[in-house]
Amino acid sequence: MKKIKLYLLGQKYEIEMDDEFYKFIEKEIESLNNSQNQVKDLLNIMLSCKYKMYKKEKKIQKIIKKLEL
Repeated sequence: MKKIKLYLLGQKYEIEMDDEFYKFIEKEIESLNNSQNQVKDLLNIMLSCKYKMYKKEKKIQKIIKKLEL
């Protein structure tokens, strides 16, 4: 487990997370900590993740349709 400090909107948060997951999101954490406009960057990160999920869901639906035929 990795403990990280995240400064968001003037507040300090200490979060524990799995080491592998931290490596996966390390760039996003660093960008939030160094951001001048955290709300905008946080929204961009959230929307980016949702868009990736949307694209993957579409691919999964196509695969399911092929398997049903």
